Amino acid sequence: MNAHLSIGALVAAACTSMSYAGPVVELAPGDFTAGLSGITNSVMSELIGTIEFDYLQNFSVGGVEGGSVDPLYEATLMTRVVRSNQTGNLTFNFRIMEANAALTGQVSHIEITGFNGLETRVEYRNEPGFGDQGPSIAARSFDGDILTFDFNESFETAESSKFFFAMLDVSEYDFEGNAPQATIYLLSGDSISLDIAPPVPAPGSMALLGAAGLCFTRRRR
Repeated sequence: MNAHLSIGALVAAACTSMSYAGPVVELAPGDFTAGLSGITNSVMSELIGTIEFDYLQNFSVGGVEGGSVDPLYEATLMTRVVRSNQTGNLTFNFRIMEANAALTGQVSHIEITGFNGLETRVEYRNEPGFGDQGPSIAARSFDGDILTFDFNESFETAESSKFFFAMLDVSEYDFEGNAPQATIYLLSGDSISLDIAPPVPAPGSMALLGAAGLCFTRRRR
């Protein structure tokens, strides 16, 4: 699915199909919002919780030029699953970071599967020091399975994204049964699909997200 086409279709079909749940946006199947603006723990304490696992994947998106495949964009996708101290439910946090500044590709949007049948609330984390850009648009497919986060052409090559997230209404998630994936698209149309969790999720790390939230150890290339 091309998110720019899908978001346009959603806007045309349901231009008022947007609902809010407090300071985050609740997306039902077919919903979209162009109003993501960021949030912090101080605004919504439900975001604070225990890290179940972090999963990092280096990736490279290639383009074809002169008959050879050359990388257009290289970075790391981080998936962080957090269990809320307040509700016990899971939040999927995502971040694109450590991009190769020598390349010229730019991330346009990212599609994430695995949300069929789940209630989802979305936003991005706006704590200082954690990334440069958050997505401005979020949409959900009509079947409810795919969430799209769109950076609206504002995500520069050398930048890292802020953590953008989907808050779920469940305390357990079947990673093997749902096999969630993320597909990262560039402005050029090139893309790559990645698993967003290890085959068997690691045990809870018991690392607590404090008031600053979402601390992690930066990996160097």
